[in-house]
Amino acid sequence: MRTPVLLFSAASLLLPLLAPTALKAASPTRCPSLSQGRFAIWSMGVLEDKGARNTPTAALLEERWLANGVVQGSVVERVGRTERSGSYTGRVAINQNCVAVVMRQLPWGSDRTEVVVDGRGRPLYGLARLGTQVVSSSWLPMASGSCRSQDLDGLVLSRQTGLNAVPGGWSPNAVIQREHWKAGQVEGLALSSYGGREQTASYSGSLALDSNSCWGTIKQKDQLGSSYNYRALIVNGRKDKAARGYLYLQRDPGNLTAGWLVHD
Repeated sequence: MRTPVLLFSAASLLLPLLAPTALKAASPTRCPSLSQGRFAIWSMGVLEDKGARNTPTAALLEERWLANGVVQGSVVERVGRTERSGSYTGRVAINQNCVAVVMRQLPWGSDRTEVVVDGRGRPLYGLARLGTQVVSSSWLPMASGSCRSQDLDGLVLSRQTGLNAVPGGWSPNAVIQREHWKAGQVEGLALSSYGGREQTASYSGSLALDSNSCWGTIKQKDQLGSSYNYRALIVNGRKDKAARGYLYLQRDPGNLTAGWLVHD
């Protein structure tokens, strides 16, 4: 009964010599060149902050990949109850696994994010995993130029995830919304779950865009009397008539949430 096993093992040792064509076909394909352009990014996860592990974090970034691997961007980030923002520079390069590695020099320190790219070298999903950092990100291409509040006119649908502060820590929440925008004014309906407590409420609000920018501030108030504040990034579309949607990051200290709101 041992002989067939020995013959199989011996034959397997000869495979590299007998079938070089098959082995060549199984080798990795050539990595694509990285796409230059402008991207809207949103990230969520946990990190260590002032010695406290698993502190929740979320961020919005507007980032440009330029020639020769140069990176420029702006960021607004929540870490626990605090908010910070600023501009940054960095470098991006593709490694032997066809993964883009982005090295950023943020105002508060360095950041390293690994990003998987598609066959045309466009970034799609990222992961920062140094030390105790566990932060994933999603990337959306943006057209060039500044944005207008009327770019959002029409129907917008959202998916929001995050956490709200409770005694002793943080509790998960999730929200979906249906909004109607007109000239920077919004009327909407939100279906929410806060730690398993469901809520449905209508709301209204407004967007104030920064000058010559796609960044802005959204203020909303619902029918129950609660107020909400967000930093928003409109995602420029390829057409002049509308945006692809917008990203937002909540600014209220007790609520750490981020959402992608898609234009119909």
